[in-house]
Order: sequence, then C-alpha cells, then structure tokens
Amino acid sequence: MPYGVIVAIGLLLIGISLASRAQSPLLTINTEEYPPFNYQTPQGDIDGIATRQLRHALTHAGIDARFRLLPWARAYTEARLREHHCVYSTTRTSEREPLFHWVGPLVINEWSAFGLLSRHWELTELDQLGKWRVGSFREDAVGDYVANQGVEVLRAPTERENMVRLGAGLIDVIVTGRATAERLAAEEGVAIEHLFTFHYAPLYLACHPSVERSVIERLQRHLDTPPTPKREPLS
Repeated sequence: MPYGVIVAIGLLLIGISLASRAQSPLLTINTEEYPPFNYQTPQGDIDGIATRQLRHALTHAGIDARFRLLPWARAYTEARLREHHCVYSTTRTSEREPLFHWVGPLVINEWSAFGLLSRHWELTELDQLGKWRVGSFREDAVGDYVANQGVEVLRAPTERENMVRLGAGLIDVIVTGRATAERLAAEEGVAIEHLFTFHYAPLYLACHPSVERSVIERLQRHLDTPPTPKREPLS
C-alpha cells in the first residue's frame, strides 16, 4: 500500500477517535476521603490506590473525566441521581446493583471491627456487638451490612469524624475497612485494636445509567483487576 494512503488512513482513524471523544460528555467522578483507597493530598490532588487504578484505566481508554472529593453521602447521591456522574470506591450490593453501571473491582476492602487498644477487648464476631455503641458513617455499605445483622449503628457524617468519636469515647466500636481504619487512626493519634474481620468486599466505580455502555466497557478492558485475598471471610 502506498505510503500516502497509509498516512491518510491513519489521520482518518485519529479524527474518528477524537470525534468520538468529543461527542462523549465529560465524566464527573466523585469520591470521598477513604485512605488508602481515595483521599486528598496536602497539595490538593486526589490520590490513593483505587484512584491510581482508575486514572490508569481512564488514560488508556482515552476517556476524559474530572474528579471531585465530597462527603460520601453526597458523592453517592449525586452519582445515583445526576447524569454522567460516577462514584468510587463503592461496594456492589444487591440493592445498589440495578442503580448503576459498574466498573471493577478497583481494590478489595477488608471489613473489620475496631475498638480502643486500652479497652482490652475479647470480641470475635458481629453478634457480640449488640450491647456496644457501634459507629459507621452515612450511606456506608459496611454499616448497612452490620445493621442488617441486627446491630444498632450510629452514623457519623464522615469516616474521619467516626474515628475522632471513637478516640473521644463517644462510641465503643467502629466497623469499617481495615486499611482505612489503621490509616486514619495513625493520622488522628488514636490507638486502636483490630478485633475481628467479618467480610471481604470488592470496591467498584459506580456510574449513572446515562453513562454509555461503550464507555463502561472500555474502562473495564483497561482496568487491572486486583487479586482476591487468600484468607476466607469469617462467618
């Protein structure tokens, strides 16, 4: 094939690709402060393990997006109600399944219970939490799961505030992701004890149904799926 024809075909394909990107509305991707998966750096950038996974997939799929850090309840609600909005890192539950298009998993979250180290706990399972003040935060799947087991859960606006409440003695136990609890405890100077793990949950990007299936499929193709944990969840 003549060189000029090859160049023309190449330019045509680039033009088609650019036109396709221009026609796709800009994605707004909401997240929360949930280190080490997603958080804001001192420089104001949104970073974290899940964020890097997602940015990598967006870049290689040729998809433009803007990232926003919000309180979780707002981040989740906007993605559920507003077109071309997404939210991460989101637990994929049966209740949430029909509300979104899903990409992932981005990371695996270890759901655990924590108390203050000074209390010398001997708790090993969820059904022992009934007599304690158990904290979670609004619209959090971990708190929902525990509440569905019959445990009363007190909700804070954010996970960081939840950790502060634990340190102040306003609650006895928090239920959350293990990596997040350990990171926030270190930052807030709260000495915590890991009591037990009760579930492993993959975390996803959840997008409003207005986001085209072709966009979802391109992101999924370019996503590096994390390995499944070796340990089995406790019953």
